[in-house]
Amino acid sequence: MHTKFICRALISGIFLSSSAFAGLDSTLKKMGKGVSAQVFNLTQGKNLLSVNSDLPLNPASSVKLLTAYTALTKLGINYSFKTSFYYAAKKGDFCVKGGGDPSFVMEDLYLVVEALKRKGVEDFSGKIAIDSSVFDQEMYPEDRNSQDSERAYNAPISGLNFNYNTISVFVNPSTKGHAARVGLDFPFDFVKVTGKVMTGSGTDVSWDKKGKGDQEIVSLGGKISEDADEWRKPFRIRDPAHAFGEAFFKMLNHGGVPTKGAMQISKGACVGDPIFVYSSKPLGFVVGLMDKYSNNFIADSLVKALAAEVDHKQGTTEGGVKLIRAEMKKIGIDLLAGGRHFVAGSGLTDGNDIAAVDFITLLKQVYREKTILPELLSSLPLAGVDGTLKKKYVGTDVQGRLRGKTGTLNGVQSIVGIYPTMSGDWIAVAVIANGGHAIPERELADYLSDL
Repeated sequence: MHTKFICRALISGIFLSSSAFAGLDSTLKKMGKGVSAQVFNLTQGKNLLSVNSDLPLNPASSVKLLTAYTALTKLGINYSFKTSFYYAAKKGDFCVKGGGDPSFVMEDLYLVVEALKRKGVEDFSGKIAIDSSVFDQEMYPEDRNSQDSERAYNAPISGLNFNYNTISVFVNPSTKGHAARVGLDFPFDFVKVTGKVMTGSGTDVSWDKKGKGDQEIVSLGGKISEDADEWRKPFRIRDPAHAFGEAFFKMLNHGGVPTKGAMQISKGACVGDPIFVYSSKPLGFVVGLMDKYSNNFIADSLVKALAAEVDHKQGTTEGGVKLIRAEMKKIGIDLLAGGRHFVAGSGLTDGNDIAAVDFITLLKQVYREKTILPELLSSLPLAGVDGTLKKKYVGTDVQGRLRGKTGTLNGVQSIVGIYPTMSGDWIAVAVIANGGHAIPERELADYLSDL
């Protein structure tokens, strides 16, 4: 009796696995040349599924995995960006030299001001020179889509950055029939908010942003419900150097380092020895910020940082892209062969074409590298839990288990990641869908959970 039960269970399991495979395989094949997909057992070294796996397609933001791997490999998981602060004590002037840190935010600037006070800085002239020459002046990579967009995903790339080179506008309800409360995440003088949002029934906030000279103008309208949560919309800042300078000026004054004159922000070259050098969190942490939320700004900054650090030249997109291509070729991925193209490390482009087999090759390499593996794996969103996968695969058996880098553009979807089976095997997954096709999430989840 016991033997019969075991046999039936095994037969049932094989049938379910075969059925799930057939469902996913059939769905993918119906997409024709609009899909490139492969599933590979990393533990056993065995291919499990392949549909047009060698067909290069646009993977959108999944390409950030190539950028992340190259940065972690060439720079090291403990690499940190340096932002140097120079102070001419007699004149009271500051000069700030950026190191390309894409993770430098308001909290970091507060820590800098406290450190400067400990170094003996008691006041300053109001003059702040900004040196962002570690990167070139091309703030929008040539192949980036939507270069005129005011949205946060189109933030400019600079050698000196603040709050991801974005500004967020917040709207909170007041009492019904009255104007809502509007605020910014940092009180920049060059950002002006116009219009009015009324507190009422239902939420329908309208917005627009334009640049006019040195001003950033955000226009608001519409309504917000009296019981609504805070409404937030982030936008790009067009002049990162000025934004950093003004933020530094205000934080110094707010932190107890008064100015002796009016704010004067200029571009210049820092000379001499810095009074203080601020180090970012380790690169592994920064990569996590990039991958979890698919941050294009961080990715494009890492591309330039690679060129600056490895080639010891001014950081450029072209230089960083060449380094990523070279690193991929070392592990068996030729990004210039067989219809493949790689022009942008963020994936915000129509110019990248990479096949599913290439991503599987990358994951095979990562699986063998025990230093890189935990850093890259932990950076990936977890299905149904966080990041860009927070609302995906909810209620399926892969929720809380599948980790993957997603990609989305108009007509493009992709997921590249790793799934641990209940038996302990590690499964590499790469699915790229173009031409308006969608990732078959239900079929993919059913198949993975049956492995």
